[in-house]
Order: sequence, then structure tokens, then C-alpha cells
Amino acid sequence: MKKERNSNKHGVTIGLLLSDLRVAHSIVSEASRRGMEVLSVSSPAELPLTTKVIITSKKDAPKLPTPALFVEDVPSCKTLIDRAYEMTFGKNCVKFVAVSIDPGEKRIGCAFFAEDMLLRTSTYSDEHALLDDIDDFFNAHQGCKKYIIIGEGPGNFSYTIKKNVYEKFLSAGQVEIMAISENSSSQKNVFMLAHSPDENAALMLFIKARGRLMLSGK
Repeated sequence: MKKERNSNKHGVTIGLLLSDLRVAHSIVSEASRRGMEVLSVSSPAELPLTTKVIITSKKDAPKLPTPALFVEDVPSCKTLIDRAYEMTFGKNCVKFVAVSIDPGEKRIGCAFFAEDMLLRTSTYSDEHALLDDIDDFFNAHQGCKKYIIIGEGPGNFSYTIKKNVYEKFLSAGQVEIMAISENSSSQKNVFMLAHSPDENAALMLFIKARGRLMLSGK
């Protein structure tokens, strides 16, 4: 059994059974970047009993005793790790997911949530990459409510991002968009850690909208 080492700061261990080494490497890299441990095995019998989820393919392991995520069913490595993280903590079927966006002239801060569980934060300089990641995230969470929280502030850039988000996602089923004032979104976030001021601002927007989300997401 090959053990991929990392800091495992979240205390999460994900099983991995894949014959496609290129995809397996991408999954391990994404998990490692986010501080999670991956156990790469050649047989399900090699997995510790404490493993809560395994990532595999329908070709490699069509039947497993451990809850499984199949690479064919999830659109990207990022969303595979999102779903694995959720399942590790018992959120096999979440009621809602949310993406919080803090628009900026040079960078866009973004945070991805499953209910009130923070999955990841990112900073974007390319708006198209942001929209593609949100699209993948929603496609990985079929059957639950979906929310986009977007900061509302002065400037043409903020207006442009909001316009493009509305055009892409408002017509999609089960997606609700909340515009939240950016006032105080740049204050220090004492509840969660982020990697940049832009991501921190996105987290603060989620915190401001959390009450509404928890009520409407039931």
C-alpha cells in the first residue's frame, strides 16, 4: 500500500483505487494542496477500516463496501475532493451548496460551501475560470439547492461580474443568487482562515448571508 504523505491538517484520509495514473496523480495533488491525506491502494482490502470514502472508477471497482465516488460521475478533481471531504464528515447528501464571490478589479475572491462546511477558497484573475469552477461545483451537487452570494459594491467591474453570473446561472434550475453589501467584508475574519484578503472577504460575505441560507436551505 502506497501512502502519499502530506500535513493532513484536516484529519481527513481518502482512499484511492485507480488504474489511470494520470488522473490519480491529479487527485493526489489536489488533495495534498488542500492538506488532506490520500491512501493509494491496489485492492479495497488494503484500506483501513477508518476510511470513510474511496475515489475509484466503475472499471476498477464497480462494487465496494466503502462509500465510493466514481471519477466518471464528478466533473473535476477539485469537485471530487470536495465531495470526498463532505462524505468523510457524513454529508453524503447535502441540502444545499453555496458559492460566495467577492468581486475585485484585479482579483476575485471565492469560497465554496456545502451547507455551513467550508470546502475551499480560491482567488481568480480570470472570470471565465471562476464561472467554469462554479459550474463544475454545481454539477457535482445534483439534487440539492444551490446559492451564489455575490458582493455588491461600487465600480464597473463588480457590475460586470454580477451581470455575467446572473446570465450564466439565474436560468439554471435550483440556483438562487443573493446580492450582499460589501460593507465590512474586508474586515478581519475571526471565524475562518483564508489565504488572501480577497478570499477572506468572500468568507465574510457568506457569514453575513448564513442566516438566510440556513433558513431557506432547509
